[in-house]
Amino acid sequence: MEAPIVTLTTDWGERDFFAGMVKGRLCSLVPDVRVFDISHCQEWNDTIATVNIIRHACLSFPPESIHIVDVGCSRPQQLARGDQYLPEAFLALYRNHYFLCSDLRLLELSFESPCEKILRLNLPKDLDFCTFLAYHLFCPIVQHIASGSEIDILGEPCQQFRLRSIPLAPFDDSHIDAAVTHIDKYGNAILNVTYEEFERVRAGRRFTVNATSTIGYGDRGDGVRAVSRHYNDVGLGSLLLTVSVTGYLQLALNKTSAAQLLGLKPAHPCRITFID
Repeated sequence: MEAPIVTLTTDWGERDFFAGMVKGRLCSLVPDVRVFDISHCQEWNDTIATVNIIRHACLSFPPESIHIVDVGCSRPQQLARGDQYLPEAFLALYRNHYFLCSDLRLLELSFESPCEKILRLNLPKDLDFCTFLAYHLFCPIVQHIASGSEIDILGEPCQQFRLRSIPLAPFDDSHIDAAVTHIDKYGNAILNVTYEEFERVRAGRRFTVNATSTIGYGDRGDGVRAVSRHYNDVGLGSLLLTVSVTGYLQLALNKTSAAQLLGLKPAHPCRITFID
């Protein structure tokens, strides 16, 4: 593999030495490596945000890229020696991309089709402590992959892997009971309904949006009657419904934060009602 690409998606934050430590070891082990920071601000309990990074950021890199996703971890496994516990770790080959991750469920939610291969990685036996998987385990595996060596020797096939889908909003012929799944940096509220599904249920009908504020603004969805193509389709500070780059509907306020001004948070309800 020539000049391998490695991406980092983590919950390490920006103020500590963790990212620099991993980058330094990667550069030492694979001198021509190219390392790209995607995010170091992921929350272990914000699964949707990390799934979107895997689907829409990691997979936008060229095939054979290696992605370290160190956000949270799976249930630890007990080692043969004493009562010592160490986390599980996995290597998945998906659409000719390599994913190194400690959370199996995160991969199950992120992959939309069966992966070519998934291994439960062998953990280092010569370490008294293994508190930093990305440094202790993932960096040497990146070196192994970059060398072109066979990956099957790195672990055992994972038999329990199964694809999981992120539930979409429930609906009937008259309405969709959507909910906020994620708030982005700009305060846009991403809903759990895709534009494709919305249009299928809508069937050309008019609609209204009910997104009742939790901080005294009342129902700010009364004026939403169309899906906007751009934020400037409405006046300054007006609420709009548009489509995020991921294909999901989102609530936004032109030139300001919908989440901040309306008190929107993940799980906040938003009912879309269709008018015959």
